[in-house]
Parts: sequence; structure tokens; C-alpha cells
Amino acid sequence: MVDPASLAVLTTNLAGLLMRGAAVAVDRSWGDAASLPGDALNVGLNLREALCGRSGEENPLNVASITRRLQKQVDAARDQYEQAKVPESALYGAITEMEVALTEISGDDNAVVEAVRSPDKFEAHLQRRAGGRRKNVDEKAVPFFDDLIHIVAEEFIRLAPGSRSFDVAALKQLLEWRTEITELLVTIIEKLDSHLAQAHSDSPTRVRFGSRPMVTAGFVDREEQDELFDTILTQVEGRTVLTGMRGSGKTQLAAAVAAKCEDEDWPVVAWINAASRADIVSDLYELAVQSGIDASQDHDRESIIRRYLNKLHSEDDTDCLFVFDNVENFNDLTDLTPHGEYNSIRIIATTTRHLADWNDWHPIPVNVFKREQSITLLCERTSQPDRDTANHIADVLGDLPLAIIQAVSTILRGRLTLAEYLDKLNNSSLEGSIKKREVGNYRDTVAVTLFMAHEQTLEDIRRRNPAGESIAPQILGILSLLAAPGIPSHWLRNINDNPEDTQEALTSLLESSICQESTDKSQISLHRLQSQVFRENYMNTPKQLQDACDNTISLLTSVARSSSPSTEQGQRDISSLLDQLHIASSQPHSQHIFQNEKIVSLISLILDRLRAPGAIPIPYDLISPIDVAIKSLASTNPEVLTLRADLADLFLDIGDNWESNILQSETYGDHIKLFGPDSEKTLRFLHRMAENCCWHGDTENAAELFQIALPKFKEILGDNHPLTLSAQEHLGHLGQWL
Repeated sequence: MVDPASLAVLTTNLAGLLMRGAAVAVDRSWGDAASLPGDALNVGLNLREALCGRSGEENPLNVASITRRLQKQVDAARDQYEQAKVPESALYGAITEMEVALTEISGDDNAVVEAVRSPDKFEAHLQRRAGGRRKNVDEKAVPFFDDLIHIVAEEFIRLAPGSRSFDVAALKQLLEWRTEITELLVTIIEKLDSHLAQAHSDSPTRVRFGSRPMVTAGFVDREEQDELFDTILTQVEGRTVLTGMRGSGKTQLAAAVAAKCEDEDWPVVAWINAASRADIVSDLYELAVQSGIDASQDHDRESIIRRYLNKLHSEDDTDCLFVFDNVENFNDLTDLTPHGEYNSIRIIATTTRHLADWNDWHPIPVNVFKREQSITLLCERTSQPDRDTANHIADVLGDLPLAIIQAVSTILRGRLTLAEYLDKLNNSSLEGSIKKREVGNYRDTVAVTLFMAHEQTLEDIRRRNPAGESIAPQILGILSLLAAPGIPSHWLRNINDNPEDTQEALTSLLESSICQESTDKSQISLHRLQSQVFRENYMNTPKQLQDACDNTISLLTSVARSSSPSTEQGQRDISSLLDQLHIASSQPHSQHIFQNEKIVSLISLILDRLRAPGAIPIPYDLISPIDVAIKSLASTNPEVLTLRADLADLFLDIGDNWESNILQSETYGDHIKLFGPDSEKTLRFLHRMAENCCWHGDTENAAELFQIALPKFKEILGDNHPLTLSAQEHLGHLGQWL
């Protein structure tokens, strides 16, 4: 028999989970109060007299009662483990791992909500959450661990709030001994049914997410298109990867499929920017929140994403499409792609990378145009039947779809003949070469074609509206430095004092296909090849690059100033600002932004917005931008260190002490590196770290830091220095608590 004492912690944790579930499932804004039952159980559930019903009947949530029921079920399975000669230590180890799993779930409000709202799915949920603990179990005891999952799940289902057998009266009875919270929990119980019904009705049933680019009006049907549509819509292939050079049309093909799925009213059509893992996490997090996952009490974005993906997996069979556009590294997708039963969830990835890592994906290579297709496009779109010259143009451009389409645009806008365009193409050269930086065999003339498209469009803008001559390059410079998926369209109104001139310049950039607009017209973007050509040929001097960075930071600053955290639009803008800085910090061509002194004021302003009343502070996306800014500027502008210190304080305010401690330690290390360990600035920051621990109740760390600091203060600053006196006073107070 397994010793009943060995089940004590397990049953206490199970009871605690049930109690927290009753509170947290009702109202996440009561998270702090809802944690009280769990704390009370941890302290006092072993007090038998506090757990007995006043009517003399045994309380079904009594730890002893739960223990007996668990013990009975464990004993029923005892014989097979004894016959298999499983060591007692291995059985105890399995129980310990289950205790840890329950503790982790109970400490995660979002997990508690899911468990309590869907008790019948709790066993599957527990299996997923306990999977990491299972590997720690002795191999001989793994079957016992699996049985334990089933036993605990059955007990939870029997008693959980929301299940048919949950005894609300027992819950009231159990908590009568804690008079200070009885009134709160009775209110929770009374509101339980209505609140849960409301929560279910609030869940969105049709999700359209991401900045999917609009399928261009002149989109050319491709051979690959039929195969892709058949794969996704008919064969119901779960995972498909489109491979090919940049500019070959992968994104447009994926956009065409996404548009079809939206037309057929699929419940979820999501477009994810997949240039880096950080980008994927950022988009999936926003999608999870938009889809109804409550993230208010969980600061780990990947944890929130996993809850969303698990929710998708557990739902009824429905058609969903996820497009991961521009995947740079296959490993970035690890644990971040959804999966569903019966291939109900379809995934399309687009990439320029080779297929070696994509073993379990269905590959569809997206090639350049067939020569006849290029010739027909050039002749028909320009209304010029010169097939021989069109053949030469197609040849020098390598039939790359993006280049062919831009050639057509330039010919039409410049009123050129095919022969005149070919002559300009052959007699132009650029210093920048795409093929040196991109995967694929690009002809040098591709860069020339894209450059000529820029030039012709800018010339048209100058001719039609001279005021737009300076606005269009500003727009292109900003788009080429910021996140590749683009920026919110309404931000561009902040570029110029005259919105009409800005709109006219933007319209010309869109008509020439240099810029693209998302389907909902909310985002403006620049194709990655167009972006590279613009940077290499319009921002190739220090002054041009400085001007582009100044314009970019100026735009972001104006958005931050005008964004009110108390409004929905303001919150969206602040979230977009965080995304832009986070993505830009990982793009090599965007590093110049963080070498600009003005970035310090911008980030400081965003931090102020995140601290403002009504703000929803999710500051994780600021970690990387601040790191890059410090690396670039700290040697000449030490004040940049305040950004990381202020960010650490913000993490303390939202309750993430772990992240705050990391940031404070890094900032302290920066102070030592820049000013030396005995500098007054370094010592002041050490005092600040210790005080922060005090204000947030971390007395143990506070005492440790002050004990380290006090001898330094005395030796370097003197016995009567304010920092020395403050440290002594703090240690005196802390001694009462330690």
C-alpha cells in the first residue's frame, strides 16, 4: 500500500486547485483575492477541525475525504505494481511529480480557468501539462504515473466547479472558517453560472488576423496555383511549404488561397509574419488575445500561445488556415504551429530556404515565370506586340515575376517603348547587388529594374504634385527601415503637415506597386527586394541614412505622443509601436535607428505610456530594443542605462519579479563596466535595487543586497552619507521580518 502520508501534499494541492478554480474562473480581475483560498489551504487545510462541516456531515472537499478516495483508487491498482516489483521510491517519485504538476497548474490562473470551465477535458489538459514531469519519473513507475493522472482527473471532474457533481454548499461550508473572505467567495459562487455563460458567448467565432497583402489587380495565374488550391482545399494537406526566390510570387499565391478561405467563411484565417521567432511569437500572442484567450495574469507570451494552440486542438473539427509568411529559419516554428484532428487546420509557410528541414511538409516550389508567360505579360500589358524585344527584357530579368511586373509599370508610367526600356536597362548599373545578399540567382538587372521603378514613380509625383517630392522618399525610407510587414496606414498622416499631399504621394506609390496595402487597408508595406534596393541606392551616404533614421524616429515619436492608453485605438498604437521596435531591433539593416540618440527619448516616452492609467503594460517587446540601444549608445550616452532600469521597475509593477531581477542585474553590471564598482552612480543603483525589493515585499533579497551594500557605502561614501544611513535604517526594519 502507498503510505497515505505520501498523498497529503497531492490532495492538498488538488483541493487548492478546486478552490482557486471557483474564484478565478468567475472574474480574472479578482486574481489577487482569488489567490487567498489557495494560500489559506496551504497554511490551514491540515487543521482538521477547520475542515469539518458544521452540520456534522463530512465535507466532500475535506483533505482527509479526498485522501481516502484517492487512496482507495491507488490501492486498487496496487497489486499490478507490486507484481511488477516497482520500487516504493519510484512510486513516491511519480506522486511527487504529480504534486509539482498540480502546483504549476494551480499557480497559472489561465490554466485554472480552462480546467474549471471545461472539467471534462481536464484529463487531457493534465496529460499535456504533466508531460514535462513524466520524463522525470522512473521508467518502471511511468504506468503508475499515467494511472495517477486518470485518478486525479476523475476526482477533479467529480468536484470541480462547473461539473454536474460540484457541491456549492460544500464550498461555502469549507470556507466559513476564513471569515474575512467568506463574503467575497459567496458572491463568486452566486455569479458563477451567469459569468461562465457570458464568457462563452463572448468568444469570437470568426477570426481574421494579420496584415495579409492584397492580391494585386494584375495578379497572374500560375501553374503552382492549381496545385496549391488543390492541396489546401481538396486534398486537405495539413502542412504546405512554398519555396522560391524573393519576388517569385510565393506571398501572392498564399494570399490568393487565404482570400478564397475567407470567401468560403472559414472560422479562422490568420496571416503570421514569420521572419523571426520573435515576430511569430508577437503575432500569435495578438491572435490568441483576439481569439478570447485571457492574458491578463500571464506574462509568458509563449505560454499564452500554447494555451491558444491547445484550445484549437481541442475544439470541434473546423477549417482553419494559418499562413506563416517569409520563414527565415525552420526552427523558429518549433512548438508554434497549430495542429488539429483530421487535418482541419491547414498551414502554409513561405520561404526562400532549402527543403532539407521541411521533411513532414508538402513542398510546392514556386518558380519564375515561364518565358512565354513573361513575353505575353510584357506585350499585352503595354499594348506593344514587339515579342522579340519582350523576350530580351524577360531574359535579362531572369523571368522574375516582381521584376517583370515592375518593368511593365515603369514602361507605362514613362510612356516608353519596349525597345527604349531595354536600352535603359542595358545601359544602367548600380553599386548594390541583390544576389550578394539574397538566396537565389538574381541578375544585376533586377536591382536596376526596381531602381528604375522608384525613379519613374518619384518623377511622376514631382510632375503631378511638387510638394510630394520630399514626402514619397520619406515614406519609402521609413518603410525600408521598420518591420517588413509594414506600418499602420494612419501613422503616415503624421509625416507631413498636409495630409492631402501625403495621401497623393502614397497613392502613387501604391498604383506603381512599389508599396503594397493589406486587404483591410490598415497596413502599408514595401516588398523586401524593393526595400533593399531603396536602402542601397537612396540611403547610401551618412547624411541620407541619418535623415531616414531621424524621419523614422520622428514618426514613431509623434505616434507615441498622440496615443492615449485609455482608448482602444491608443492601446493598439502602443502595441504596434512595441512590435515595430522589437522587430526592428533584430533586423540588421535597422540597427542605425538604435545608434541615433533620439531613440532614448522615444523609448522613454513609450515607457511613460505603459505606466499611464488605463494602459495594458506588456513591456516584453522593449527588452531587445533597449539592449540594442545600450550596446550602441552607452559608451557615449550613459543615460541610456536609465531605460533598462525603468523597464525593470515596470516589470516589478506588473508582478514579474523574475524579469525585473534579470534586468536590474544587467543594469548593475553595465554600471560597473562603465563607471567602475566603487563609483557613486554604481552604488546609487545598488541602493535602488535593494529598495525596489523592499517596496515589493521581497525582504530576503532586500536584506541580502543591503548587507552587501552597507560595507561599501561606509568605506567609500562614509558613515554619514545618505545612502549609508538609508541602508542602516532599512536593515533595521528588515531584521523584524527575517
